[in-house]
Amino acid sequence: MKFIRHLNNKKGSQMVEAAISLPVVIITTMLLVRLFVFYMDILTSGVKAHREAMEAQDTYSGAMIRTYETEEELTLLSGGVLRRNVSKRLDVRTYLINEDFLVRSGEVLD
Repeated sequence: MKFIRHLNNKKGSQMVEAAISLPVVIITTMLLVRLFVFYMDILTSGVKAHREAMEAQDTYSGAMIRTYETEEELTLLSGGVLRRNVSKRLDVRTYLINEDFLVRSGEVLD
């Protein structure tokens, strides 16, 4: 009862403050969760691309040295508070080296 009397003394000012600030807090929290999920998607896509590059390196049996390049575009779906299109481009570049061929060519040169 003491709490209800305290609210009556303020004449609803706390209720108005809560009605304004609570939606702002909820919207901000939801935006942060969406951005966190987007950055986790970037991380998992980067790890996947790195693993694919390492597998290409392990199975490479062509010429002595070749380059490996892939790219991927990740986009956060727009909507809600976020009006801008947020995207991230992942570029993976590495050299594929045939170590067997490299060792054999070194033996020929000696």
